[in-house]
Amino acid sequence: MSNKILLKIIIFSFSFLLISCNNNSSYLISGNAFGTIYHVQIESDKKVDTSKVEFNISNIIYNIDVIASNYSDSSEISRFNNLNSTNFIFISHHLFKLLKKANQVSDLTDGYFDITVGDQKIKKGFYINPIEYVKGKNRGFNYKDIILSEERRSVKKKMKNINIDLSGIAKGYAVDLITNYLISIGINNFIINIGGEIKAHTDNEEYIKISIDDPSKKNQSVEDIFLNKKAIATSGTYQDHVEYKGNKISHIVNPKNLKNVSDLSRLVAVIHDSCATADAIATGFIAMEANDIVNFANEKGIALMFLRENNGVVEKRYSKKFIKYLSEKD
Repeated sequence: MSNKILLKIIIFSFSFLLISCNNNSSYLISGNAFGTIYHVQIESDKKVDTSKVEFNISNIIYNIDVIASNYSDSSEISRFNNLNSTNFIFISHHLFKLLKKANQVSDLTDGYFDITVGDQKIKKGFYINPIEYVKGKNRGFNYKDIILSEERRSVKKKMKNINIDLSGIAKGYAVDLITNYLISIGINNFIINIGGEIKAHTDNEEYIKISIDDPSKKNQSVEDIFLNKKAIATSGTYQDHVEYKGNKISHIVNPKNLKNVSDLSRLVAVIHDSCATADAIATGFIAMEANDIVNFANEKGIALMFLRENNGVVEKRYSKKFIKYLSEKD
């Protein structure tokens, strides 16, 4: 059995410990972004200009944040949301790619991932935004009413008060950009973690062990997963919730009925080559009825794990594609 790089990820507190089993030098870059913490662990047998790498990683994250943040009125997506127009608007390269990827995942998830639920988050207190949200269940729009023009690199919305929310894909997209950057400068052994959206990469056949912790019990893991050159993204209802009309609700909106998921004890983890894709799929699937999640993942050929706590016991379900990541490879 080959030596393994061991990574312990505590997804819910966003901290981790990496233990290297080789003689490479190890570098850790950390910071704050997207309302969470990020860590980039690099291993290399060559000297790394950490100041330069840290600057470039921070710049990548900053650029996506100023494009995709719903918490800033000056972000590119907020400016688009607040436009009182249904005309095509020229947008940045990264915003176009984010919107295009979002539409692809929306099709894949049969509309359960839908970036047009932003108005519902405003309505229920997750975002503050001057745009008037659409009242009632029959708003008359969904993700298909965001129209992209590849030729003009532009976008339009069919209704003026459509409000796009990219929180379910932006962190994963940033992970993919950092992955491409590190590989482009010859760094091939790394782990990127932005708030639980993770890419594990080595330049050989070694696998990285990722331990997902029980959110209700500190420092106690509920599952070990083995990855290389793969991303894992999670979506959970444990953390981000508000009280609405006397009930606690999560930030996850089911676009089919516009209700927020009220079960505050569930987690979906998705493995994919692309962290942006995994991020968006996890966001979409967690909005489904619990009993449908794994069956639908099997139908779509998606590597997915579903966790839910019930009276102190963690229930775990896996899609067929996910099971191979549960065993250590030789």
